Amino acid sequence: MWLDDLRPFRPAAADPFPCATEEAYRAFGLASGTVCDTVPASLPFGRLRLFSRQHARDGVAPARNVLVVAPIAGGFPFLMRDLVAALLPAAGRVGITEWPNARYLPLGAGRFGFAENCLETAQMARALAVTGPVHIVGVCQGALPAFAAACLLAEEGLPVASLGLMGGPMDPARNPTRLWKMLQERSLEALEAQVMEEVPQGLPGAGRRVFPAWRQIDTFALYLWRQSITGGELPMRLLFDDGDDPLCFPLSRLCWTMMDVPAEFFMENVSTIFRDNALAHGTLEIAGYRVRAEALRGALLTVEGTDDDISAPGQTEAAHDLCRAVPDALRRHVSVAGAGHFGLFYGRRMRATVVPALIEVMEAGERAL
Repeated sequence: MWLDDLRPFRPAAADPFPCATEEAYRAFGLASGTVCDTVPASLPFGRLRLFSRQHARDGVAPARNVLVVAPIAGGFPFLMRDLVAALLPAAGRVGITEWPNARYLPLGAGRFGFAENCLETAQMARALAVTGPVHIVGVCQGALPAFAAACLLAEEGLPVASLGLMGGPMDPARNPTRLWKMLQERSLEALEAQVMEEVPQGLPGAGRRVFPAWRQIDTFALYLWRQSITGGELPMRLLFDDGDDPLCFPLSRLCWTMMDVPAEFFMENVSTIFRDNALAHGTLEIAGYRVRAEALRGALLTVEGTDDDISAPGQTEAAHDLCRAVPDALRRHVSVAGAGHFGLFYGRRMRATVVPALIEVMEAGERAL
């Protein structure tokens, strides 16, 4: 298959690619007597981390395969820990796209732009599909590669059973945010010159150009300050943590632990999604292959927070307008009242509203196969 030529994946036992050291990742802390934590496949940049659950009493696990597509937006993939933990009881296998800190990725691993993000996501879904149908859940920026991967796989006769998109800018021009407006005004050349730097010598990724973690920490601090003066949900959520394990994995730790992002990915994500709005305009191409939304015919769920100021209401729901071939019976949109961006994948509202909706749509998708 052409995907194997562009972004081959290898099982864990095979000779690895020039890959990142373990310093490039953060542990999820979900392994237990009933949950196995493995890395069954690696790619030139990312790797598939898989959590497999078995029922303690009868040793039989549910047959559902779920791939959570983590965003590449500064935070480590373990920012999705609460969502993964909430999905495990209803899925036998929950995988997550584990993207490394680019600071620890050798130059020999090659470039990693927006297209590579989409291709590696598709390959991880294929790796999971060995044991049965796959459900993809894309979160925040991860909604874009999740959507593209599902379209590309459908074109190859490998449709996903369901696609869940949560708080992602599928059409950022619909209900534009402060971020969208700022990116329209700045030249890409000036932006790149201002925020990018090279990984210093002495580190595995020396010489790689990145959007460094320290700048992202500054950006997050500014966002948190703005949330505090506008009455946003995040400051209170950090104080009164309602996550799965607020003692060992508090939201504050998950949010403030940042990583370097490859410069080419950051710039291509800005130009493709926010400047060109290529997905909404039907012009998105990945490695020369057009991303055709009409190829999707499985179940589709979009989830938005009414108070989300990163991916504003309407931006994610726009996916329904793009996917004209999805039957009405397999569509669902959920608007989570009072939820900001982080409330979609962390905490009580996520467990009570978002995950049940995801499971319901997964079941509908499985019945339609």
